[in-house]
Amino acid sequence: MSKQLLSVNVNGLDREIPVEPDTKLLTVLRDQLGLTGAKYGCGEGECGACTVLLDGKPVSSCITLAMEAAGRKITTIEGLASPDGTLHPVQEAFARGEAVQCGFCTPGMILSAKALLDQNPNPTDEQIRRALAGNLCRCTGYTGIVAAIKQAAAVIRGETTFDPLPDYGANLVGKPIERLGVRDRVQGKTLYAADLRPPGMLHAAILRSPLPKAKIKKIDVTKARKLKGVRAVITGADLPDKRWGLIFSDEVLLARDQVRYVGERVVAVAAETRQIAEKALALVKVDYKPLRPVLDMEQARKPNAPRVHEDSQTFAPGYFDASADPPKDNVTSSFVFTAGDADAAFAQADVVLEEEYRTAPQHQGHIETHVAVAQAGQGGRVTIHTSTQTPFIVRHAVATYLDLPMAKVRVVWMETGGAFGNKIPVFVEPIAAALALACGRPVQLHYSRQDELVDSRPRAATITRIKTGARRDGALLARKVEFLLDNGAYTDVGWGTAAACQAGVGPYRIPNTCLEGHSIYTNKFNTGPFRAPGYPQITFAVESHTDALAAKLGIDPIELRRMNALRTGDKTTTGTTIRHDVFYRCLNAVAERIDADPARDHEGWGLACGQWPTGGCPCGALLKINEDGSVAVTVGSSDLSGSATSIAQVAAQELCIGLDKLSVAIGDTDTAPFPAPSGGSQATYNMTNVVRKGAQQLVAQIKEIASEHLDEPPEALDVADGRAFVRDDPAAAISFAELSAARPLGVSASTETIPSTHAFCVNGIKVRIDPATGQVTVLRAVSAIDCGKAINPASVRGQASGGLAQSLGLALWEEIVQDPTDGRVLTQGFTDYHMPTAADVPPVETIIIEGDPSTSLGHGLKGLGEPVHVPGAAATANAVAAATGHRHHRLPITPEQILKIYEANND
Repeated sequence: MSKQLLSVNVNGLDREIPVEPDTKLLTVLRDQLGLTGAKYGCGEGECGACTVLLDGKPVSSCITLAMEAAGRKITTIEGLASPDGTLHPVQEAFARGEAVQCGFCTPGMILSAKALLDQNPNPTDEQIRRALAGNLCRCTGYTGIVAAIKQAAAVIRGETTFDPLPDYGANLVGKPIERLGVRDRVQGKTLYAADLRPPGMLHAAILRSPLPKAKIKKIDVTKARKLKGVRAVITGADLPDKRWGLIFSDEVLLARDQVRYVGERVVAVAAETRQIAEKALALVKVDYKPLRPVLDMEQARKPNAPRVHEDSQTFAPGYFDASADPPKDNVTSSFVFTAGDADAAFAQADVVLEEEYRTAPQHQGHIETHVAVAQAGQGGRVTIHTSTQTPFIVRHAVATYLDLPMAKVRVVWMETGGAFGNKIPVFVEPIAAALALACGRPVQLHYSRQDELVDSRPRAATITRIKTGARRDGALLARKVEFLLDNGAYTDVGWGTAAACQAGVGPYRIPNTCLEGHSIYTNKFNTGPFRAPGYPQITFAVESHTDALAAKLGIDPIELRRMNALRTGDKTTTGTTIRHDVFYRCLNAVAERIDADPARDHEGWGLACGQWPTGGCPCGALLKINEDGSVAVTVGSSDLSGSATSIAQVAAQELCIGLDKLSVAIGDTDTAPFPAPSGGSQATYNMTNVVRKGAQQLVAQIKEIASEHLDEPPEALDVADGRAFVRDDPAAAISFAELSAARPLGVSASTETIPSTHAFCVNGIKVRIDPATGQVTVLRAVSAIDCGKAINPASVRGQASGGLAQSLGLALWEEIVQDPTDGRVLTQGFTDYHMPTAADVPPVETIIIEGDPSTSLGHGLKGLGEPVHVPGAAATANAVAAATGHRHHRLPITPEQILKIYEANND
């Protein structure tokens, strides 16, 4: 195909660019002009990450032909600020507000907002939300985005100006500090893994299994290897015969003897272009012998069911070295937690209610898909730049799969465009590394949106059977729970997710319980961690059941919760003692909002309560004084939700310096100490603990050395403003810079496992139902959070809004649909998979509840990302039940389901 010359004005500069007629505008901007602010998120024009302005109007550059821009003006995020560097008011408002988290959707969001304000400088909230409906954000929940656009609009209208940024000095903990790096994010300067273009980079593609279970008889890659432009083709036979996994080592990198789900990786290709790589895949011939699969988790438990893995008893422990028995038949793991005598208590109950609840698979919905760039170095060493939550886990997986010593594997964390648990599992990096080592050139493996749905690690489908016995006065006596998890073909974290059955007791006093959890292999795609693994699904059942039980008892559902709530002195399911009445305070705070805003016809309020145990783990950090007296902190934990900002606040306050004198770097696996994983709400909780310890050690070191210069004992000295001084004679001082010049100053801090902590969250959701269509409109959302101590209240509010928006998706819209005959994914990209937009989500009112701090050094903070998400779907289901008078036992609750209820009632 002959190239054409595209004449276009880009960010004020006239450009002439040779392009193929079918080339998309996004490709030209990113690959030919190096303007990487526009992102690939879906390739369908659905997510808005690729938004640019074409003659002032927002367009999806991923579906716009480049030649459509001929003779027109294009504005990308790189061209929005003034030539002198002054940010556009929308950029400034986003940076200052609570509108930016991972930053991947931010450029497109800002450009859509600018287009709106150019046309309408005084929009209503509804107009803003409608204008942003084509731009998805998975992190923020849109609350901070809408507020930032309103502020920018007021500045543009001349009604206000931006105030000077507050100077908190060294008094930083508890302040809404602007997120580190946010000003790069709003200008499109932040680089993600897909933005890297090392010289000679190749593109990878994967051939996937078309069958749910089959023996691989033969793979013929001869023609694929001969195709011009192909540089490497690998199969399972070309790799070491190694298995790896997070819990059990049960997964192979590329299928060897057998495939176990539709979409499993079979062959990988590296070629000069993605198009050539895909052509090569079409030339691969695989001879399969179909085998009988098992696709239903209840059928899979039966003795005569086909085995997903015939050799599961031989699986060794995985990365986490969990003390777990190997899988038995198709059951990967089972848990039973008991207290008291449930059967005897049921016999004494006045009321017994038994129900079943189900949930569908839900994707994490990160706008950035999985992507890794691997590059082979000297001596067989490989470096991988990747979008991951856990660089050290990636190193372990690559080293294991490719049979390399860890010293030969370097993993560099890149800014990550959303993750929510799905970038803890490892499957793209080892393939990219294997291809790079095979051909000696850099290789990029970049998942498409459909790859994400077919072969990543979404939230598992579940069944929860729950039975509760109570006295007539509302006292809960006994509960039994059976929690079944459709694990898919390989374990991943199914073992740990099944343990979520312990949340079946809820945050309530129930003296007699029997809680079972079972994770089950099926010949379907792998499932994995998604924000509080297992807890949202089981909480949907528990909290829906609580409302249903309250109705049977004739007691107000909020009052039933108050009567049985865990109070001061009670122990949680994980053994943590509640030292202050924090859950009760959360419950009452949301109840007050509900009482103040009664529901009308076809409206309903729903309330639900959730919890999450944040684990303590060993980790380390480096702190050093630079030659100019500033302080450098190096950690190895990925910064997904602003954890680096909270770490900086804690370190700077401990050292009594301003943030302008301190930096936080996310080191790679060669340079950073072992960190807490950025998942399970563990990063900020653990890393602020070790960084505060390190800062205290550094202060002690400074005082020790300064005492030699000031001729005073260390205990007579203080530090502040980058100097050490005599407490009784502040003029007698020496600066950090002077001390550093005399002797290098720095510490390597580490901690053993710190005590776990436990956090509660209560959500309230108000909905309106259209009886003619079954459409659910979410009117209000309230979240009361037990956070121990809010290190950065802006981050807390952002986490609450984003977590609640995701739970609305679980409740009302999101489902990966699979063919029941073979497990094939039927959902096609974001066109079919409906994630909540700004038009779907109301402002989230966040109520920060402090007063029950954790016992760690991190100023008493608790994990936030998980607990804020746990009860939202249940609250929404309870709201729909209150509005319709009918309880739904499966998520998502669709308009079609609601209409059937209305039609049945009318009949």
